[in-house]
Amino acid sequence: MNTNNKIGGQDSTPRKKDVLPLILLSILLAGIVAVIAGAALAPQYRAVPALLWSLGFCVSGMLLGFLFGIPRTLPSGTVNVAPPETRASDGAPASSTGPGNSSNTMFLGTPTPMEINSNLVEVSDWLTKIIVGVGLIELKSLPATARSIAAFIAPSLGVDAPTGMAVVGGIMLFFSVHGFLIGYLLTRIYLSIIIKRADSIVKNASVRLESGKEIDVAELSRLQQKSLDDLQEAVTRLLVAPPPGGADAVSAMASLPAAVKPLNNLLWVDDHPSKNTLLVEQLERDNIKVDQAVASRQALAMLQKKAYDLMITDMARLENGSAVKDAGVHTVREARQLKPELPVIIYCNKDTAALYSTEAAAAGARFITTSGTSLLAAINKLLRTEP
Repeated sequence: MNTNNKIGGQDSTPRKKDVLPLILLSILLAGIVAVIAGAALAPQYRAVPALLWSLGFCVSGMLLGFLFGIPRTLPSGTVNVAPPETRASDGAPASSTGPGNSSNTMFLGTPTPMEINSNLVEVSDWLTKIIVGVGLIELKSLPATARSIAAFIAPSLGVDAPTGMAVVGGIMLFFSVHGFLIGYLLTRIYLSIIIKRADSIVKNASVRLESGKEIDVAELSRLQQKSLDDLQEAVTRLLVAPPPGGADAVSAMASLPAAVKPLNNLLWVDDHPSKNTLLVEQLERDNIKVDQAVASRQALAMLQKKAYDLMITDMARLENGSAVKDAGVHTVREARQLKPELPVIIYCNKDTAALYSTEAAAAGARFITTSGTSLLAAINKLLRTEP
């Protein structure tokens, strides 16, 4: 369940295939074909030496492009944090690191006990500065150096000197420049992604819950903050309108240790089960075994194989690759047809609850809520107090 309108916020558009490597490879193959054609046709130089020198210049250019394309990293201990308004729009509370906001704040990164190795970046920075400096100083002698290299390579092609130098000059220019572009572009794009993933693994610590599940600290903080918001809202309602006398029995049963409470089986349908990690953890502490499904078809199959005391479903989710905004209504209707006595709760965001609450109630949903605190209370009431 994603309480931030996952259907509207999630990018369900298929990712376009990255064609840049294919373009670079096509140009490289075109150059190789041209070299082979020159060996097979006029001026009919030796193919093997020409191909070896072509690949050699290409690899040299790729190495130079790799050195120039290595991304710079942030200093140790620095964490990129989204602006408060951006985080608030994603459903997470905007937080500050100032002294006035030292509690109940969300942190997107944790200090790491290890230093991320940046020697490659430092060596690249050092070498590129030297190469650029020396290149600018020796710029006047560059044509003479290139000519001497061509004169050195030309005899290996087995043709007359002027023709050999012309062919070598073309090979040097094409393959060195294209190799540089390959090394620079691929390093700049893909190595950046790899480094970010590695840094994320190192910097973002995970927490092991009592059930053995692991969750990132950032995700745990976000879920905890949402639980705090739900709890504050529930407490406010209690202060404004005290509950009826029947709430005493619910509170008394909720205070019992898990060993005393009977074991119940619960089925939770949500295509984003990680969003419910803390709630599932709380339920299992209360001796409620939670099985999770990500689609209606899977949930119905599980209902046929096992007896459940309660079922929870979200509202909007992906079904068979398509976004279905009222999927929860269909799930309730199908589950009630299969198991008429099974109570079903819908846990969703406020927008979908407002749109489909009437249809969900008509389909047979026992309770509709947007609050994790209210959800736990409703589960406790249905499983612990009702016969």
